[in-house]
Amino acid sequence: MALMTEGNDKRKEIGNIWLIIFSDITTNLMLFFLMLFAMTRMTAADRQTVVAGMESTVINKSAREQIELERQAKFAREEQAIKRLQQAVTEGRLAGKATIAVTDKFVKIALNPESFFSIGSAKLNPATISSLEALVELIETFPNDIVIEGHTDPTPVRGGAYRSNWELSIARAVSVVNFFTASGINPKQLVAAGYGEFHPAFPNDSEANRAKNRRIEISIVRQPRSTL
Repeated sequence: MALMTEGNDKRKEIGNIWLIIFSDITTNLMLFFLMLFAMTRMTAADRQTVVAGMESTVINKSAREQIELERQAKFAREEQAIKRLQQAVTEGRLAGKATIAVTDKFVKIALNPESFFSIGSAKLNPATISSLEALVELIETFPNDIVIEGHTDPTPVRGGAYRSNWELSIARAVSVVNFFTASGINPKQLVAAGYGEFHPAFPNDSEANRAKNRRIEISIVRQPRSTL
């Protein structure tokens, strides 16, 4: 008796599903004929407006899908470029010469040769140039801004070409910008920033640390400028 009841329940369930499907089909047919009737009551101009609206919807959807595909492709290329940078810093040409920090907005590369610049100078030292050469081919695939940040130690500027550590830090950033543009990086992507002595990476308590603070840092922006 229990088996018969179970079989009846299954047949009843199947019957209910058929009713739901039939109801959906009936509703769709009714809406279709209502739409046809409505269009017969429209003027030619109204029908043209409706058709144009439908075409616009299809085109906009296609455009949105294309934008999303391009965004995903850009993200994939960016992730691959970041992996190459990380590999270069950990075990490649920049091993022991740089550190890297990755966030949702920036990829910050801090090069750490023994000394970037001589006191009061914006001329790149040879050790810095070799590190920058290794970096160029790794960052030229990024499509967005590359911010070059110049820094100094707190030693006051006396004489020479610069009136303050602000000017000196900007000049150091510009030295790297010039190097990058000469190496083929698009100048429209490059931004020079100077921080003077106010963002030291090490305590200014020894000549060795002050030499390390005469430095540049490179921030690769992960978003187009218009969305920051």
